[in-house]
Amino acid sequence: MATVSSPVVEPQAAISPFGRIAGVFFSPKATFEDIARKPSWIPPLIALFLTGLVLNLTMANHVNWPEVSRQQIAKSKWAASQIDQLDDAQKAQAYGRAAAQAKITRYIRAVIGWPLMLLVASALYFGAYRLIGGARASFGLAYVIIAFANLPVALKEILGTVVTVLRDPSAIDPENYIASNPAALMSSDAPTWQMIPLAFLDLFTIWAIVLVAVGFSAADPKKLPLGKSLGIAIGVNLSLMLFFTMIAWVFS
Repeated sequence: MATVSSPVVEPQAAISPFGRIAGVFFSPKATFEDIARKPSWIPPLIALFLTGLVLNLTMANHVNWPEVSRQQIAKSKWAASQIDQLDDAQKAQAYGRAAAQAKITRYIRAVIGWPLMLLVASALYFGAYRLIGGARASFGLAYVIIAFANLPVALKEILGTVVTVLRDPSAIDPENYIASNPAALMSSDAPTWQMIPLAFLDLFTIWAIVLVAVGFSAADPKKLPLGKSLGIAIGVNLSLMLFFTMIAWVFS
């Protein structure tokens, strides 16, 4: 007599997509445990894409880009020395080109910023958690965790859009638009390499790092207790901070 195999039961999500987005803020552990059972990257990606789109389009059309370009050029000794060799008309043209490029960059970031960032961040965290922590999570699950963990940054972008609309265009710092990290306390002419370590101490970034740790720990609690998971997440970000600080110092 032939045996009848039982159908494989697919794991079901207990929390709705909207509930997951809200749960990341209010009950992250239970939410990430549900995400690990039934991963879905579409809801957080849509949320991040929309907030990034609105923020970057608002900045592209509201920030005083010629003034921002002057400040950015002044922070680089090499760029400043090149500008100083030009006459006033050539300087105006150079600042105009830099402003136009910065504005175009914002339009590009509006479209591909989050999708690209999530892919890169997922690859970095996936590699670190697999190599250091022995995590058994797939790359797909890592991508979903990183997407949900960055929802606090989406909240920052919503606040940033409001601030950008209300503030004087000349007073907006496109890279620190709501002063959520100590870099906002530095003078506008401070070298970029000094600003980067302080910018990494952003409140919303730290929130996202903690959520990354919670997410990977929920996905593989035996291999990744929360303390170990948090240590790996902090290590990844410290490595990135040192890398970008070194690059900025070399080109300063």
